[in-house]
Amino acid sequence: MNEFIVTINNHKHIVKILSDGKVRVDSREVRAEVSQITNNSYVIRINDSVFEITSEKLSKDRFGIVIDACYFDATVRTQLQETANDLQKSQSKLKHHSDVKAPMPGLILKLKKKVGEEVKLGEPILILEAMKMENELRSPAGGILKKIFYKEGQSVEKGSIILTIE
Repeated sequence: MNEFIVTINNHKHIVKILSDGKVRVDSREVRAEVSQITNNSYVIRINDSVFEITSEKLSKDRFGIVIDACYFDATVRTQLQETANDLQKSQSKLKHHSDVKAPMPGLILKLKKKVGEEVKLGEPILILEAMKMENELRSPAGGILKKIFYKEGQSVEKGSIILTIE
C-alpha cells in the first residue's frame, strides 16, 4: 500500500493506493483506473466518472495539473517527506537570530532602535539613503535588537549586515 499527502489549494488529503484498483482519499474509498495517453496526459476513471488530466512537474514535489480544463497547483509527498517538510518549517520559525542586511549600497541616515530594545515584525528600524531616495527598512523578525554594526552617517555596501535581532 502506497500513501501520499497531496496538497491542493492549501488543503491536505491523505491518498492511499490500495489493491484491486481502489484508492482511499481521506476516509472515502473509490475505484480508480488510470490510462496514460502521452508522457504527461492521462485519462482517469473514478467510480463512473472519467476525467482528462495533464500534469507538469514544477519542482521535486510540486505539479501543475489540468483536470478537464481547470488548473490546480498540487504538492505530492510521502508521509516521511511531509513530516520532514513540517519539521523544517517549524525549525525556521524558531530561528534564533535574524540579520538585517543592506538591500542596496547606501548611507544610514537614521537608526530607529537602540541595542536592547524590543523590535516587532515589520516595524521600521532604520532609514537608508540610496540614490538620493530615503528607504525605510522594516524588521524581518520580532525580538530584541542585539547588535548594530554601523552608525548613522556611515555608508554600507549591498549585503552588509547592519544589525542583528534575536
